[in-house]
Parts: sequence; C-alpha cells; structure tokens
Amino acid sequence: MSLEDALKARTLELISQQMANWVVEIQKNISRHQENLVRHLDEMQENVARYDEKIDEAAIAEAIAQVVKENPPPAAPKGPGFDRLKSSLSAIEKGTSLSEVLTYLVNEVSAYVDRAAMFIVKGPSAIGWYGKGMPTPDALKQVNVPLGADTLFRAVQSSRSSTRGRLQDSPGTAQALSRLGGNPKAVLAVPLILREKLAAILYCDTAKEEVPAAEADLIEILVVFAGKIIDMLSAAPKAALAGRTTGNMAERAAAIRAGGDEMRERAGVPKAPPPPPPVSHASDEGSSTVMFNASTFASMKQQAPARAAAAAPAARPAAPSGLPPEEQKAHEDAKRFARLVVSEIKLYNEAKVSEGRRQKDLYERLKEDIERGRQMYAERVPGAVRDATNYFYDELVRILAGGDAGALGPM
Repeated sequence: MSLEDALKARTLELISQQMANWVVEIQKNISRHQENLVRHLDEMQENVARYDEKIDEAAIAEAIAQVVKENPPPAAPKGPGFDRLKSSLSAIEKGTSLSEVLTYLVNEVSAYVDRAAMFIVKGPSAIGWYGKGMPTPDALKQVNVPLGADTLFRAVQSSRSSTRGRLQDSPGTAQALSRLGGNPKAVLAVPLILREKLAAILYCDTAKEEVPAAEADLIEILVVFAGKIIDMLSAAPKAALAGRTTGNMAERAAAIRAGGDEMRERAGVPKAPPPPPPVSHASDEGSSTVMFNASTFASMKQQAPARAAAAAPAARPAAPSGLPPEEQKAHEDAKRFARLVVSEIKLYNEAKVSEGRRQKDLYERLKEDIERGRQMYAERVPGAVRDATNYFYDELVRILAGGDAGALGPM
C-alpha cells in the first residue's frame, strides 16, 4: 500500500469513529431535551388547571349582563297578530254580494293603513270606486288611472303581484292620484284576481316611511280571501252560502237580509257605495264581466234571441207555504241565486241602469246580460221551482228596475 493510500484509510477511519461518537452524543442531547419538554408540558397543564379553578364566573356574568343592558337587542318585528287577521276575515266573509265583499274588504284594510281605495279595472284603465280615509271621498270617483302609464297600477297589472314602495319613487302614481290630496309617503298596491283575471286593484298608502311588511302581508291575505269569497258567491252560491250560514251568525245574517236597508243600518252593516263600472278583461270578451264572460256563455248566444223576443213573463205566485224542508231550501236557493245574478248585472252597468230607468228601456239596454243571467238561472234552478215561481223576473223588477216593472220596457 502506498503512503497516500495508507493516509487516506487512516483519516477515514478516524473521521468515522468521531462521527459515530457525535451521533451518540446528539441522540443523548435529544433524549434529554425531550424529557425536559415533556416535563415542561406537564407543568404547563398543571398551571392551566390551577388558572381554570381561579376563574371568577360571577364577575364574568355580571360583566355580560352589563353589556347586554347597555346594548339591548333589536325588538322583534310586530305584526297585526292572528286575532286581528281572524276578525278581518270574519268581517269580509259576511258579504253576500260582490259589492258587499269589496266594501268590507276596503273597510277592514283601512284599519291597517292610513288610506285604502278600490280601483276597478275596466279596459285600459283603473277607475276609483270606493275608499276609506280620503279627505274628500267623492274625489276618488273622478280618478281614472291609465294602465299604460308608468304607475304602480301598471306594475301590478304586468306582474299580477303586489307592489310596495315609496310614492316619491313613482312620480306617475303621485300625479295620477294627486286629486286625492294628502301627503302619503309609502304605498302598497295589491291585485284582486277573479276567475284568473285582474278585476280590481286595492291601493293603500300611509304617511309613514313604509308600509310595514307584516301589514302588507296581512292585506294581501285579505285581498286573496275576498277574491275567493267572490268566486264562491258567483260560481257556487248554493253550496258556499249553505256552508257559511250556521249557528248564531246564520240567524243574524238571515235577519239582516230579511229586514232590508233599515235592518242593515241598525245592525251596523256598511252601506254599499255606488257600484263600479263594468270590468273588461280581454279584447275577445268585449264588455263581459268576471261572472258573465264570453267564453262561458258562447253556447248561450243562439238561445238568447229567441228568449229576448218573448213577452215579459207574467208574475207567478210566491213559493207555496208549508213545503217540505228540501223543497223550501230549493226555493230559497233559487231566490238567492237570482238575487246574486241580477245584483251583478246592476253592479257592472250602473250608468245603463240609471238611464234605462229614466227612459223605461232597461231590457233593451241590458238585453245581452239579462239573457245570459236568465240562462244561468234556468240551468241552475230545478224545473219544478221555475215552473211554480219567477224569482229571476222578480229580482229584475226589484233590483234592476227599482220596483217599477214598467222601467224594464218591452221584453
């Protein structure tokens, strides 16, 4: 072995021996430090446990109570409450005709906002009909809001849903309703849907910064409920009214109806405002109303002329007394349905009714609606009742002609 190789081998041997000694020493140091670390961790855990025992929970609770007292949580939103909603629903349910239901609806809604007004949708316009809270109620009847104008009414017509906001954000609405006076800030407009058609719009406003969400929701519920009541009265008055007249309420309602206007006034039933103008929903239905729509009565048009040419029906005797309960109920249902049909004819044709009474030609002016109503009556009322009485004609004289049979003119 050369000298160079011998030196290299000896050097590597010494370095390996020293490194092995260093590794052993390092491992001992690591082990010692690990033991120290474990000991220190144990000591820290003991210290933390002692600190936990020293916590003054009473002082912390007192501090929390002081903070809550100085910074109370926001009050929970308050709404009208279920009792008020139930009361309003009961009031609206008392209505026995379209006019009465709408009147009750406006009266009830006015308890939740400063002002409430019903606008009847007729063709391209929403026409003021009846309101509460207006400084000059008659001014509402002069308000005609074009549905094509940039107002809340157009928004409701387009969306068929309620619109709530500030009046200042809708200058068109403020201008259209300027005749009503007052200084409203917040507004709410709710659609009244009858037979899937927009029949009217309930307008509400208040001097507050906004119509509260809770009140707005309640008003929407009342409008939907009123629409269902009206649909029930026009579509199935027999079953609906039978289900709604039970107990003391039935006796009271029957007594009020039998007593006429005087009894209604004494009982506190609001007097219906002047009927609204006719509702027009679509171009293919012309001047048809919610109840008398063209599609429903298309099959009647061929029958109407023949009946129109007939002479005015002679007065028939009233319902015989002493009938069995089932037959008596059939007569009462027939009277009720005749009253409902003729009332709606008058409701949607007030101007024609007034002029027809003066000119003694009501039938000629309202021939189409009268014949449609007559056909409805004939289809709904049993033949035995129709043969023994003529309730439909009686109601034409009483409601449409104001008691003057001559005002109907030639039939």
